[in-house]
Amino acid sequence: MFDVRPVLNVIGLLVGFLGLTMLFPFVLDLARGNNHWGVFLESALITILFGTMLYLATRREEARGLSLQQTFLLTTSVWIALPIFGALPFVMGATEASYTDAFFEAMSGLTTTGATVFTGLDGLPDSLLLWRSILQWLGGIGIIVVAMVFLPELRVGGMQIFRMESSDTTEKILPRTREVTLIISIIYLILTLLCGISYWLSGMNIFDSVAHSMTTIATGGFSTYNDSIGYFQNPKIEIVSIIFIILGSVPFIAYLKFIKGEKKIFLKESQIKGLIYILFFSVLLMFLYLMLTNKEYNLLENLRISAFNVVSILSGTGY
Repeated sequence: MFDVRPVLNVIGLLVGFLGLTMLFPFVLDLARGNNHWGVFLESALITILFGTMLYLATRREEARGLSLQQTFLLTTSVWIALPIFGALPFVMGATEASYTDAFFEAMSGLTTTGATVFTGLDGLPDSLLLWRSILQWLGGIGIIVVAMVFLPELRVGGMQIFRMESSDTTEKILPRTREVTLIISIIYLILTLLCGISYWLSGMNIFDSVAHSMTTIATGGFSTYNDSIGYFQNPKIEIVSIIFIILGSVPFIAYLKFIKGEKKIFLKESQIKGLIYILFFSVLLMFLYLMLTNKEYNLLENLRISAFNVVSILSGTGY
């Protein structure tokens, strides 16, 4: 008989974890004295309570593991369960969205698709804008790492989830799941911090730099403004976006291998070389087209415009 309890147990943990991340927008509103903080407090309590109850109701003491069928079910159902609760702040908040629209927005964020049904982003509370960015940031690091944090505690092997979910190479890079998890998480966090600092030094305020750094590294593209990166009209910000979108597009396994001693991984990995070749020739074609048809900008401006649009589009970021 197919046992769904191990799957529900992991989902309960992940839902509870999602509820904890709702406390960041809550703290932001509370610190700024905005009345919107109650939305995130209520959403967090509902999400944490449901996740905790589901976890406790399906918890078993004996050793367990995930079969192939359970792994398929987990990697599919998580992407449905998390948006269900990720949509709550949008429904209860200032967007006045229907649940269908809110679910779409949460699903778009967690899958880093970046499509949005919301207009008037400039007028939304900062907490909701931050929540959109957090959803994409969590989606960017993926269910791979988040699930691998919990699975060892449940005596479930994390590498099977990694192989099922990841688009990276399926070889077992390291013998210990927790070591893989820790290194990938640190890399992701460092890239996000470096991106945020670079945005801030380039002219963004602290809030915008934090929000955009999360969606840049996740290559998701959610912005805090209707005009996206175009709102800033700042070449430095566009250059920062180009650099960190590319860094966020590189398979994290490559960074992991580099840290473990393969110093030439970025030169010999076929995925990375293919990405660079495609970007280079696409930027070159766009640049030549602009040079022939657009006399409004000089050579460097045309090169920057070409690089930003090509990198943003081909990576799926969509700024």
